[in-house]
Amino acid sequence: MLVVAAVLEVIVNRVMIGSVMDPGLVAAAVLQPEVDPPFWYTAVSYLGLFLFYFTGALAAVLVVARAFVQLTADGPLHVRVTVANIALIVGAVLAAIPLVANVPALSLPLELAFAACTVTVVAAAFGRRRDLGAQIGICVVAIPLALHTVAALGARFVWSDSISFDGPIADVTHLGVIGLCAAALVSPYCFAPRPFARAVTRPIPAIIAVATAAAGAVVARLWYPSFVKGAGLAIGVELTSTQADRWLAIYLLAIATLVWTLASCAAASTAARRAIGAGISLVVLGGYSFEWPNHYLLPLLGLALIGEATRVVRDDELEAHPFRSETPAIADGAWASYVALVKTGLGRVLADVQTLSARGDHDIVTTVIVGDADGLPVRARIERIGGAVLGLDLVIGKEIDEVRAATLTAWTLPNAEHGGAHPAAPPAAPMFRTNDAPFDDKFRLRGSAIAFGKLFDDALRTRAASALDGWLAYWDRDGLRYRVFPGRGAPLDHPMPLADLAVGKVATPERLVAVVELLVEIARRGVTPTSTAPPEELT
Repeated sequence: MLVVAAVLEVIVNRVMIGSVMDPGLVAAAVLQPEVDPPFWYTAVSYLGLFLFYFTGALAAVLVVARAFVQLTADGPLHVRVTVANIALIVGAVLAAIPLVANVPALSLPLELAFAACTVTVVAAAFGRRRDLGAQIGICVVAIPLALHTVAALGARFVWSDSISFDGPIADVTHLGVIGLCAAALVSPYCFAPRPFARAVTRPIPAIIAVATAAAGAVVARLWYPSFVKGAGLAIGVELTSTQADRWLAIYLLAIATLVWTLASCAAASTAARRAIGAGISLVVLGGYSFEWPNHYLLPLLGLALIGEATRVVRDDELEAHPFRSETPAIADGAWASYVALVKTGLGRVLADVQTLSARGDHDIVTTVIVGDADGLPVRARIERIGGAVLGLDLVIGKEIDEVRAATLTAWTLPNAEHGGAHPAAPPAAPMFRTNDAPFDDKFRLRGSAIAFGKLFDDALRTRAASALDGWLAYWDRDGLRYRVFPGRGAPLDHPMPLADLAVGKVATPERLVAVVELLVEIARRGVTPTSTAPPEELT
């Protein structure tokens, strides 16, 4: 909604109406000395004024609200993220004050706060296991914003007024415009959905970009003075008005390239990539004039959206498009021997362990292992198709469908060595970190940090980081579920020695037994026992 309101504000308030000192395209044609403007023009003027205040107020509220939600979320925040959110709140409040009061003394604090927001948001976006292109892209987008601060502070403290319009200030401002152009030109490589090869082959973004470039070329050719005036009013880019600007072709190419990026992001399958597109749009709609509150508020929100999405977009895209990997086929005899060893090994952990294998349609064989751990029912299901193991699904306590939102989830971060991203865990929010580096390097946590503290002590965190893959989900007091797909975001031979079984070697069950033992210890800390009776005998 804000992007739509900002587009309308640019068209109506900036381009059509403008200001008293710099009238817009419609205002320059309609207003005449000593002649009252027509009714429709007055109505459009009030609409532009409404859009101006609505867009600015909504942008300020969104910046403050998003920052406040992150600051008050469960779980520890990285210090860079905390500083960035505090800076965003201060910057948004200072930028919004001119919407309700004229306070000239706020000019310097606003410029300093804007610079602080730019630097801290970019710094918070960097980290390991994050999308490299987006990290480079947010730096490229931030450069023109930083150059504006250099020009503003230089005009106030370094360069005299006599040379501020045609000396260093003009040079720095021109560098900022070139930076905007460069950011648009590199935007596909930095911000396009991944995998890039797939995004490039989509026809609709390309058609939109080509149509935009063609329309821009026609308008510039037929109505060049109006094109120059509109560009200056809309985004603050000053072009040569007497003849075609020497940079015009580059600007048109940059616009077409940026439109392709925005269209590709809008059609992306992940919310984080769509947020990046919305953020870029807001930075562009803010413009490069920096005369009104919206010129600050829109880029602040846009940069915040890009920075926030940069921290999660890589994992989200890998989760949405997991890489596939097939496990080797295992003979039925070898598998039956292994299950027998597992049953014996689990006898040290569980009571009344029983197993059953059943063959269904399409050559699917399901092996079920059940047992009891001091009143906690334990059920493991391993599915094979054509002899190849698909995955392990283990439930302790009540069996709850993974579609239901969980109290806590721990999902293994993507690892190219293990086939990319593991299929998604059940939904939970918000995301948090433990500040335990080995654990945070392996898992992405969502849900309740309090529940995590109840389930995991230091020793269990260390064991989980070395023994668990796939995902773990916990529903408060009801149950715990663990699911792993070997070869799909998890090692092929963990927790079951599939490579050895495929070639007929005698395989030890100790890794699987250790995983079950660990999960039982975790479940005992948070799952309420449902019974003390042994499970019914399988037949």
